[in-house]
Order: sequence, then C-alpha cells, then structure tokens
Amino acid sequence: MKNLRSPTLAFGAALLALAMAPAASAATPVYREIKDCVVACDNTARCEAIGMQDAYPQLILRLVVDAGPAGEPVLSLESETPVAARDLRLDGQPFAAAALLRPATSTEDGVQSIGRDAAQVRAFLDAVRNGTQLRAGMDEDAPTASLAGLSAALLLIDETQGRLGTMTALLRRGPLPAARVPAAPAAPPPTRAVVAAPLDEAQARRLVARVRLQAADETRREDCFVESGTAYDEAHALDEDEALVALECWRGAYQSSSLLFRVRRDGTGAPRRIRLTVPVQDEGAPRVIEAFTSVGFGQGQLSHFAKGRGLADCGESAAWAFDGQDFRLQRYNSLGRCRGGNPGDWPILWRTRGD
Repeated sequence: MKNLRSPTLAFGAALLALAMAPAASAATPVYREIKDCVVACDNTARCEAIGMQDAYPQLILRLVVDAGPAGEPVLSLESETPVAARDLRLDGQPFAAAALLRPATSTEDGVQSIGRDAAQVRAFLDAVRNGTQLRAGMDEDAPTASLAGLSAALLLIDETQGRLGTMTALLRRGPLPAARVPAAPAAPPPTRAVVAAPLDEAQARRLVARVRLQAADETRREDCFVESGTAYDEAHALDEDEALVALECWRGAYQSSSLLFRVRRDGTGAPRRIRLTVPVQDEGAPRVIEAFTSVGFGQGQLSHFAKGRGLADCGESAAWAFDGQDFRLQRYNSLGRCRGGNPGDWPILWRTRGD
C-alpha cells in the first residue's frame, strides 16, 4: 500500500477489480463487494458474508460457511446491545422467522446467533433474502442492517463451494445429496520459521546506515518523504548470513509504511528489495505488497497491518514466516469497505493449517 496519504482510495482501487472478477475455483480466494454485502472465501473455500451499510447504530448480519459436504452455515446478528426477537422488523413488519434469533447471553457482548441448526439458518435466510432492511425496533434510531446484495452473496457462496442444486445450498437448493458437494481444499501446513540470534545495536545501526546510502535512488523513486534523521528504521537478523532492513518511507496520522530490504550482514553485495505477493487480484494482476505498513518482525515472522482509515474498520493484514530462503505467507485478511465494524475485524482470505 504505497499511497498512505489516500489509504481508503488505495484499498478501493485494489479491491474494485476483485469485486468485478469472475468466480474463482474453490481453492482460490474470492473477494466480492455486492451492494451492501461483502463476500470473502479463503483458500480452504471457507466463506464469510457480511451485511454492512453506512448507518449508526447498525446491525451486522454475518454468515460463515465451511466448505465440504459437512459444512454447516452459522448465522449471527451483531450490535452494540442485544436485540430481542420481538423487536426485529423486516421492511417495517414483524415476521415469523424472527423467532429464530436466540436470546443473548452475558458473554456474547451483542453477538447473537440465529437458529440452532443449519435448517433454521436456511429458514431465516429464506425469509429475509429478498427483503430490503432488518431493523431492531420501530424507532428511527434503531439499529439497522441492509439486506441489499444478500441473495447474490448466497449464490456466490453456493457456486464457490459447489453447493448448487444440493440440499445444502443457501439459495438454489435442489434434491442432490450433500455427498455431491466437493470436499474442502486442505490448508497448507504452517511454515517452520528460521529464528536467528538478534543483532546488537551497533550491528543494526551499521546495516541501516549502509542500506540508507545504497538504496537512496530507490527511496527517491518511491517519493519517500520521511527524513533519515527522524525515520523509524530497523534491522533484524534473518539468519547467520542475512538481515532484514526496514526503511521508513511514508508516515501518516495513524500509521507509517516502510520499504524492506534483504542485505548481507558482512557488508558485501547490494541490498535486495522485498516485494511479496498475496493471492488476490489487484487491477487484473496479483496483488504485490511493495511497502509494509506498521511492519513488525520477530521470531522469524514478518507482519503487515494497514488500516484503511484510523478506525481500522477496513484494511489488510498479512503474516509471513521466513524459512531460510523466502517469506512464506501464513495468513492474509482484507476488507475494502469502511463501514464502522470492529477494528481489525477483516475477513480471512488465506490461512495455514490449524489457523
């Protein structure tokens, strides 16, 4: 995310292509924004649909479905305060399926499940999917959830998981048994990271100074405006031979971004710029992270956390493990729509086994 000065626009540009891309195969991450719904399916074809809108207070309708014949939909309604089933209105009117909203408990903190099993979840979705709005009460300031795009979101999940025409489908249900649903793709195993002894302060300072000098043309090309004297630069040992150097490039009101380099610890050779690809599309090409925001490195793990705006209700985050040769993606989350949700609560698009 290079242009920290316009982070929301950067996310919009990066994810607009995703919203227009054709449906991908099950093991390929899918991200779509369909009216007021966001659909995200990760590399295991686990899908999440989130109903969002520009309203406060709001209800967030969240559906999570694991892939495979045994994958069951889990539906919840999120709000700042618990909602009573008797108060739910569909386009201004009471509706029978509202009774499927389960009472909140003291530990759920405004997150309430809908239905006790898959059949009840599908019954609730059938009741509301062609509606316009869910409202928790009759008052004008009652929390509201938009249903625009919900039907298309359910269809996309059915297509991605191979559920069309089966009894497990969310939208286009049919007589085919659950056994016809393809198995969920397996997540890759986590990478075993190389953990090197840390650099001492003198070594780190020398490496930063050297890379600052050798990469001067690179920082000029990238329009880096943070001066070296005030930059939060870092150097970390990758292994016995190489180090990771982060040069702060841009700084905003709530985050900063750095250029990353691999460099020989013995002072030989030129620094190599680190650019890492994540498995989503950005304007028709794979998304490449060239500048790392709120970058962190420790125990062989590299992290990137880029907020789309200060509330952190949109953005992207990623984690990689260094295996001695390269950085291997372990997790990637992204949400391109800023709609007032919980900070950092962004759908998963890539995971490793056990995550």
